[in-house]
Amino acid sequence: MPKSHKHSFMYLRVLRAALVTLIAIALLSVPSMAGKITFRPPGEPAPKDTAGGASRTVFGETTACSSARTGIGKSVTVVLPTTTNIGFTLTEHPTVFVYIPQTTARKAFFSVQDEKNNNVYQTDIKLPSQPGVMQLKLPPDAPGLKANKNYKWSLVMICTADLEPDSPFVSGWIRRVEYKTNIRNNSKTITLDSVSKLAETGIWYDTLATLAQLRMNQPNNQLLATSWQELLDSVGLNAIANEPLVN
Repeated sequence: MPKSHKHSFMYLRVLRAALVTLIAIALLSVPSMAGKITFRPPGEPAPKDTAGGASRTVFGETTACSSARTGIGKSVTVVLPTTTNIGFTLTEHPTVFVYIPQTTARKAFFSVQDEKNNNVYQTDIKLPSQPGVMQLKLPPDAPGLKANKNYKWSLVMICTADLEPDSPFVSGWIRRVEYKTNIRNNSKTITLDSVSKLAETGIWYDTLATLAQLRMNQPNNQLLATSWQELLDSVGLNAIANEPLVN
Protein backbone atom coordinates (compact mmCIF):
# COMPACT_ATOMS: atom_id res chain seq x y z
CA MET A 1 0.00 0.00 0.00
CA PRO A 2 1.45 3.44 -0.93
CA LYS A 3 2.54 5.52 2.04
CA SER A 4 0.03 8.32 1.33
CA HIS A 5 -2.87 5.85 1.20
CA LYS A 6 -1.69 4.24 4.43
CA HIS A 7 -1.71 7.60 6.21
CA SER A 8 -5.17 8.41 4.85
CA PHE A 9 -6.52 5.07 6.09
CA MET A 10 -5.07 5.61 9.56
CA TYR A 11 -6.49 9.15 9.65
CA LEU A 12 -9.99 7.85 8.80
CA ARG A 13 -9.75 5.23 11.56
CA VAL A 14 -8.76 7.84 14.11
CA LEU A 15 -11.52 10.18 12.93
CA ARG A 16 -14.14 7.44 13.15
CA ALA A 17 -13.04 6.50 16.67
CA ALA A 18 -13.22 10.16 17.73
CA LEU A 19 -16.73 10.53 16.32
CA VAL A 20 -17.93 7.39 18.13
CA THR A 21 -16.49 8.73 21.40
CA LEU A 22 -18.16 12.14 20.93
CA ILE A 23 -21.54 10.53 20.18
CA ALA A 24 -21.26 8.30 23.25
CA ILE A 25 -20.43 11.29 25.48
CA ALA A 26 -23.35 13.26 24.04
CA LEU A 27 -25.78 10.42 24.69
CA LEU A 28 -24.58 10.00 28.26
CA SER A 29 -24.89 13.72 28.96
CA VAL A 30 -28.52 13.94 27.80
CA PRO A 31 -31.09 13.28 30.55
CA SER A 32 -32.83 9.97 30.03
CA MET A 33 -36.06 10.37 28.08
CA ALA A 34 -36.73 6.66 27.78
CA GLY A 35 -38.37 4.28 30.17
CA LYS A 36 -41.88 3.92 31.48
CA ILE A 37 -42.98 6.25 34.29
CA THR A 38 -43.93 4.16 37.31
CA PHE A 39 -46.27 5.84 39.77
CA ARG A 40 -46.17 4.42 43.28
CA PRO A 41 -49.37 5.34 45.18
CA PRO A 42 -48.79 6.30 48.81
CA GLY A 43 -51.31 3.66 49.90
CA GLU A 44 -53.31 6.15 51.89
CA PRO A 45 -57.03 6.47 50.99
CA ALA A 46 -58.95 9.72 50.84
CA PRO A 47 -60.90 10.86 53.92
CA LYS A 48 -64.47 9.59 54.02
CA ASP A 49 -67.27 12.08 53.55
CA THR A 50 -70.79 12.21 52.20
CA ALA A 51 -69.53 12.90 48.69
CA GLY A 52 -67.47 9.71 48.75
CA GLY A 53 -64.04 11.29 48.27
CA ALA A 54 -63.71 11.67 44.54
CA SER A 55 -67.07 11.36 42.90
CA ARG A 56 -68.35 11.22 39.37
CA THR A 57 -71.71 12.41 38.08
CA VAL A 58 -72.89 11.15 34.69
CA PHE A 59 -74.93 13.71 32.80
CA GLY A 60 -78.31 12.76 31.37
CA GLU A 61 -78.68 13.42 27.68
CA THR A 62 -81.85 15.46 28.22
CA THR A 63 -80.38 17.92 30.75
CA ALA A 64 -78.91 21.34 30.02
CA CYS A 65 -75.47 19.79 30.67
CA SER A 66 -75.91 16.98 28.18
CA SER A 67 -72.66 15.73 26.71
CA ALA A 68 -72.07 14.20 23.30
CA ARG A 69 -70.21 11.18 24.63
CA THR A 70 -68.38 9.12 22.07
CA GLY A 71 -67.39 6.26 24.36
CA ILE A 72 -67.98 4.56 27.68
CA GLY A 73 -66.97 6.55 30.74
CA LYS A 74 -66.67 9.89 28.96
CA SER A 75 -68.22 11.92 31.77
CA VAL A 76 -66.65 14.68 33.84
CA THR A 77 -63.79 12.88 35.61
CA VAL A 78 -61.26 13.85 38.25
CA VAL A 79 -57.76 12.88 37.12
CA LEU A 80 -56.80 10.95 40.26
CA PRO A 81 -55.76 7.35 40.97
CA THR A 82 -59.01 5.41 41.22
CA THR A 83 -57.71 3.22 44.06
CA THR A 84 -56.97 6.05 46.51
CA ASN A 85 -58.96 9.10 45.30
CA ILE A 86 -56.31 11.35 46.83
CA GLY A 87 -53.10 12.84 45.51
CA PHE A 88 -50.06 14.44 47.11
CA THR A 89 -48.33 17.70 46.21
CA LEU A 90 -45.18 19.51 47.34
CA THR A 91 -46.44 22.98 46.51
CA GLU A 92 -48.68 25.41 48.39
CA HIS A 93 -50.49 26.35 45.18
CA PRO A 94 -50.86 23.14 43.19
CA THR A 95 -52.53 22.37 39.90
CA VAL A 96 -55.37 19.83 39.73
CA PHE A 97 -56.76 18.16 36.63
CA VAL A 98 -60.24 17.22 35.48
CA TYR A 99 -61.56 15.75 32.24
CA ILE A 100 -64.31 17.84 30.63
CA PRO A 101 -66.42 16.08 27.95
CA GLN A 102 -68.31 17.84 25.17
CA THR A 103 -70.98 19.76 27.06
CA THR A 104 -73.48 22.57 26.69
CA ALA A 105 -72.22 24.12 29.94
CA ARG A 106 -69.95 27.10 29.35
CA LYS A 107 -68.69 27.66 32.88
CA ALA A 108 -68.21 25.87 36.19
CA PHE A 109 -67.66 26.66 39.87
CA PHE A 110 -64.27 25.63 41.28
CA SER A 111 -63.68 25.51 45.04
CA VAL A 112 -61.18 24.24 47.61
CA GLN A 113 -62.14 23.40 51.21
CA ASP A 114 -60.32 22.05 54.24
CA GLU A 115 -61.46 18.95 56.13
CA LYS A 116 -63.78 21.07 58.28
CA ASN A 117 -65.52 22.37 55.13
CA ASN A 118 -64.04 25.85 55.52
CA ASN A 119 -63.65 27.58 52.17
CA VAL A 120 -60.05 28.16 51.13
CA TYR A 121 -60.69 29.32 47.58
CA GLN A 122 -63.59 29.56 45.13
CA THR A 123 -64.15 31.04 41.70
CA ASP A 124 -66.11 30.67 38.47
CA ILE A 125 -64.10 29.31 35.54
CA LYS A 126 -64.70 29.24 31.81
CA LEU A 127 -64.94 25.76 30.36
CA PRO A 128 -63.06 24.79 27.18
CA SER A 129 -64.99 24.61 23.92
CA GLN A 130 -63.47 21.22 23.12
CA PRO A 131 -63.40 18.07 25.29
CA GLY A 132 -60.17 17.22 27.06
CA VAL A 133 -58.17 17.31 30.28
CA MET A 134 -58.28 20.76 31.87
CA GLN A 135 -55.83 22.22 34.40
CA LEU A 136 -57.10 24.16 37.41
CA LYS A 137 -54.37 26.00 39.32
CA LEU A 138 -54.70 27.47 42.78
CA PRO A 139 -53.48 31.04 42.11
CA PRO A 140 -50.57 32.63 44.02
CA ASP A 141 -52.88 35.13 45.76
CA ALA A 142 -55.03 32.32 47.24
CA PRO A 143 -54.23 30.97 50.72
CA GLY A 144 -51.56 28.28 50.40
CA LEU A 145 -52.19 24.68 51.38
CA LYS A 146 -50.75 23.79 54.78
CA ALA A 147 -48.37 20.86 55.08
CA ASN A 148 -49.81 17.46 56.08
CA LYS A 149 -53.40 18.71 55.79
CA ASN A 150 -56.14 17.27 53.56
CA TYR A 151 -58.18 19.48 51.26
CA LYS A 152 -61.12 18.72 49.00
CA TRP A 153 -61.47 20.45 45.67
CA SER A 154 -64.71 20.42 43.69
CA LEU A 155 -65.86 21.39 40.23
CA VAL A 156 -69.59 22.06 39.79
CA MET A 157 -70.97 22.39 36.28
CA ILE A 158 -73.18 25.46 35.83
CA CYS A 159 -75.80 24.05 33.49
CA THR A 160 -78.35 26.87 33.65
CA ALA A 161 -78.19 30.59 34.34
CA ASP A 162 -77.29 30.03 37.97
CA LEU A 163 -75.74 27.36 40.18
CA GLU A 164 -78.39 24.86 41.25
CA PRO A 165 -78.43 22.50 44.29
CA ASP A 166 -78.60 19.49 41.99
CA SER A 167 -75.93 20.68 39.55
CA PRO A 168 -73.63 17.79 38.56
CA PHE A 169 -70.20 17.91 40.17
CA VAL A 170 -66.98 16.02 40.78
CA SER A 171 -64.56 16.32 43.68
CA GLY A 172 -61.14 15.03 44.68
CA TRP A 173 -58.73 15.18 47.61
CA ILE A 174 -55.28 16.68 47.84
CA ARG A 175 -52.63 16.78 50.55
CA ARG A 176 -49.51 18.89 50.67
CA VAL A 177 -46.57 16.88 51.98
CA GLU A 178 -42.96 17.64 52.85
CA TYR A 179 -39.94 15.39 52.36
CA LYS A 180 -36.57 15.59 54.07
CA THR A 181 -34.83 14.59 50.86
CA ASN A 182 -35.09 17.07 48.01
CA ILE A 183 -37.10 15.58 45.15
CA ARG A 184 -37.96 18.86 43.51
CA ASN A 185 -36.47 19.73 40.16
CA ASN A 186 -34.09 22.61 40.91
CA SER A 187 -32.96 23.12 37.34
CA LYS A 188 -34.78 25.35 34.89
CA THR A 189 -35.08 22.46 32.43
CA ILE A 190 -37.65 19.77 33.23
CA THR A 191 -37.31 16.28 31.77
CA LEU A 192 -38.95 12.89 32.05
CA ASP A 193 -36.38 12.15 34.74
CA SER A 194 -38.03 14.88 36.82
CA VAL A 195 -41.41 13.26 36.25
CA SER A 196 -40.13 9.79 37.13
CA LYS A 197 -38.60 10.98 40.40
CA LEU A 198 -41.92 12.54 41.49
CA ALA A 199 -43.92 9.49 40.36
CA GLU A 200 -41.74 7.02 42.24
CA THR A 201 -42.23 9.06 45.42
CA GLY A 202 -46.03 9.09 45.02
CA ILE A 203 -46.42 12.84 44.36
CA TRP A 204 -49.38 12.59 41.98
CA TYR A 205 -50.37 16.19 41.31
CA ASP A 206 -46.81 17.36 40.69
CA THR A 207 -46.09 14.33 38.50
CA LEU A 208 -49.09 15.20 36.36
CA ALA A 209 -48.36 18.94 36.27
CA THR A 210 -44.71 18.42 35.29
CA LEU A 211 -45.58 15.97 32.53
CA ALA A 212 -48.36 18.27 31.30
CA GLN A 213 -45.84 21.13 31.12
CA LEU A 214 -43.51 18.98 29.04
CA ARG A 215 -46.35 18.05 26.69
CA MET A 216 -47.37 21.68 26.21
CA ASN A 217 -43.77 22.65 25.52
CA GLN A 218 -43.36 19.79 23.02
CA PRO A 219 -46.84 19.07 21.59
CA ASN A 220 -45.48 16.85 18.80
CA ASN A 221 -43.31 14.67 21.03
CA GLN A 222 -44.79 11.16 20.76
CA LEU A 223 -42.73 9.83 23.67
CA LEU A 224 -44.32 12.37 26.02
CA ALA A 225 -47.80 11.53 24.71
CA THR A 226 -47.14 7.83 25.28
CA SER A 227 -45.80 8.50 28.78
CA TRP A 228 -48.96 10.45 29.63
CA GLN A 229 -51.18 7.66 28.33
CA GLU A 230 -49.27 4.97 30.24
CA LEU A 231 -49.35 7.03 33.44
CA LEU A 232 -53.13 7.43 33.32
CA ASP A 233 -53.63 3.80 32.30
CA SER A 234 -51.60 2.67 35.31
CA VAL A 235 -54.00 4.32 37.79
CA GLY A 236 -57.26 3.18 36.21
CA LEU A 237 -57.90 6.21 34.00
CA ASN A 238 -57.67 4.42 30.66
CA ALA A 239 -61.05 5.88 29.55
CA ILE A 240 -59.50 9.36 29.29
CA ALA A 241 -55.83 8.45 28.75
CA ASN A 242 -55.87 9.53 25.09
CA GLU A 243 -57.74 12.78 25.61
CA PRO A 244 -55.88 16.02 24.77
CA LEU A 245 -54.85 18.75 27.18
CA VAL A 246 -57.12 21.77 26.80
CA ASN A 247 -57.15 25.28 28.22
